[in-house]
Amino acid sequence: MTKLRRAVLAVVLALLAVCALGVLSPAAALADGDPGSDVLVYQNVFVASDANISIAQQVELGDLLTSAQRSGFTIRVAIIATPADLGAITQLWGKPTSYASFLGIELSLAYAQRLLVVMPDGFGFNWQGHSTAAAYKVLGKVAVKPGGSGLATSAETAVRALAAASGVWLAAPTASQAVGTTGSGANAGAGPASGGHHAAPTTPPSTPVALIVGIAVAVLAACVLGGWLARRAGFRPAPRLAIPGSWLAGGFVAVATALIVLHTVLQPTAGAAQASAGPNAALQSNPDLDPGTSLSEVAPDFTLTDQFGQPVSLSSFRGKVVILAFNDSECTTVCPLTTAALVDAKAMLGSAASGVQLLGIDANPKATAIDDVLSYSQLHGMLYQWRFLTGSLPQLESVWKDYSVGVDVSQNQVDHEPAIFVINQQGWLEKLYLTQLAYSAVPQLGQLLANEVSSLLPGHPVVHSHLSYAQVATIGPAYPTSLPGAGGGYVSLGPGQPGQANQARLYLFFATWDQEITSLGGQLDALNAYQSAAAAAHLPGLTAIDEGSVEPSASALPNFLGGLPRPLSYPVAIDDSGQVADGYGVQGEPWLMLASPSGEVVWSWEVSTSGWPSSATLDRHIRTALAGAAKAVG
Repeated sequence: MTKLRRAVLAVVLALLAVCALGVLSPAAALADGDPGSDVLVYQNVFVASDANISIAQQVELGDLLTSAQRSGFTIRVAIIATPADLGAITQLWGKPTSYASFLGIELSLAYAQRLLVVMPDGFGFNWQGHSTAAAYKVLGKVAVKPGGSGLATSAETAVRALAAASGVWLAAPTASQAVGTTGSGANAGAGPASGGHHAAPTTPPSTPVALIVGIAVAVLAACVLGGWLARRAGFRPAPRLAIPGSWLAGGFVAVATALIVLHTVLQPTAGAAQASAGPNAALQSNPDLDPGTSLSEVAPDFTLTDQFGQPVSLSSFRGKVVILAFNDSECTTVCPLTTAALVDAKAMLGSAASGVQLLGIDANPKATAIDDVLSYSQLHGMLYQWRFLTGSLPQLESVWKDYSVGVDVSQNQVDHEPAIFVINQQGWLEKLYLTQLAYSAVPQLGQLLANEVSSLLPGHPVVHSHLSYAQVATIGPAYPTSLPGAGGGYVSLGPGQPGQANQARLYLFFATWDQEITSLGGQLDALNAYQSAAAAAHLPGLTAIDEGSVEPSASALPNFLGGLPRPLSYPVAIDDSGQVADGYGVQGEPWLMLASPSGEVVWSWEVSTSGWPSSATLDRHIRTALAGAAKAVG
C-alpha cells in the first residue's frame, strides 16, 4: 500500500505541475508582440477569434482578396477589433495609420505588397516603397461601420474601392455570400478551410512550455531506457532506500516550482509585456504623438552627399547614436516640425548630445540638388546642426526603398512618409517615429527622441525636459485670446475683439522659411493693399501669425520683417506654442483662413499647393464663404 500510495502521490503531483504550466501558458501566449504579423506572413487576412465576425464573412473576405490577387491587385487585411488584437503593442490601438506602418515593416521580409488595417477608428494603409497618399484619399471616402460585422463589411468596401482606383474591378458578392451566417449546404460549417482563408488561429502553445515538457519526457524516457539496459547487462542495483512519502512529495513540489519559475522567466505574462510596451498612458492616448515602433535589424548603409558637397556614409558614424529623418527639401508642412523636434532633442541632452549625430535624407524627387538641401538647412537654422544628404534620383530611390519610405509625386505635389529612425552605436535600427502634423506636439516629440537616445548612451544621461505627453489643448478661432506681437505688446485673436465685434476675421499663418518656395516678403507687402481697402470694401481685416514654434530662432522674424521694403499695415502675432495653429487647423505654411463672426472656419487656402490668390480671387472667395456662412445661420 505504501508503494501504491507513493505512486498515486507522484502521479497527482506531476499532474498538478502540468496543470500549473497549462494555466500559465495562455497568459504567456497573450504576450505575443504582434499576432497580426505572425498570421499575415502566410495568409491574406488576420481576424482574431473574438472579433465577432462570422465564418461566412471571413470566408467572403478571404475569397475577395484571392480574387483581387488573381486580378493583379495583391492586398492583405488586418482587422483589429479590440486592443487585445494587437498583442503587446496596445499603444497603437486607435492609431491605424501608425499600426499599418509598423505592420508593413514587420512583414517586409516576407510580404511587401499592399496592406490594409481596419480599426473602429478608421483605416491604415501601407505599401513598402510606395506613397500612401492616393490610398488614403480613397479610404477617406469609405465609412467604418461599427461592430465586428461592420468592420468586415468596411474592409470589403475598402478593398473594392482601392482596387477600383487602380483600375481593377472586383465582382460583387452573390446573394448567398452576402449573408453573414452559415447555411446547411455542403460548405456549411466548413469554415475557413473551404476557401483556404481563415481567422487567426488559436495561439499555439508557447515555446518554453513545449521545451519544458519535451525535456521532462526525454529525461524520463532516458531513465527508463537506462534502467532497462542496465538490467539486461546484468547490473544489480543496490538495495533501494526507503524514501518517506513526504520527501517524495517535497521533491515533486520542488521540481514543479522550478518548472513554473523557468516558464515564467522564459515567457513573461501578457500584463508584464503590456506594461513594458507602454508605461505612459498619456503618450498612448495622444493622437498628436507617435509613441514609436521598436525595431531590431541592421540599418541599411548608404553613401550620399551633404549640404556642403561632401560624401557621407551612415557607417562613418559608428559609435554614435544617429537620428535619421526623411525630409522634403522644399517641404512647408510636416518636415519643419521634424527638424525642430530634432534640434529640441539635442538641446534636451545637454553635453551628452556630442554622442549624437543628426542626419536628414532628401525625400523630394524634384529637388535633389545640393543647393536645395543647403537652402533648407540655412533657412531652418540647421546648417551646422545636421548633415542633410542628397544624391542622384536613383541613389535616393534606393535609400527610400531600403528604409521602406514611400515617396510620391501627384499633381506636382510631393508626398512622403515623415519617418524618423533612431540607430544605435552599432548601426542597428532601434525605433521608428512618424511625425504628426501638430505644431504644439513638437517639444513632446523632441523629448521622446531625447529619452530614446538617452537609453542608448553610456550612463543614460539626464534629459533636461519634463513635459507631459498628454495632448496639448488647442486654441480655436471661436475663443478670444492674445498672442505676443512682433512689434511688442499683444495681438488679440478670436471673435468679439475691440472694434471688430460681430465681424469676420482673415488670418495668414506663415514662417520665415517660407522664403524657400515663395516670394514671401513681396506677398506680405502686397497684402498691405488688401488691408487698406478692407474696411471700405466691407471685407474682414487681416491678422498675420508667425509660427514661432518652428522658427529657427527668436531673431528670425524681426530680421525678416526688418528686410521688407516698408512696414506691414496689419498686425503680426507670434504663436510660440503652436496651440493656435493647431486650433485653427493649419496644415502647412503659408496658410490663409477665414473665420466667421462666430469663430467658425469657413474658408482656407494652402499657398504651397495653390499659390497666392490674386486680389480678385481673394475677394471672391471671402465674399462667397461669408455669404454661405450667413445663409447657414439664417
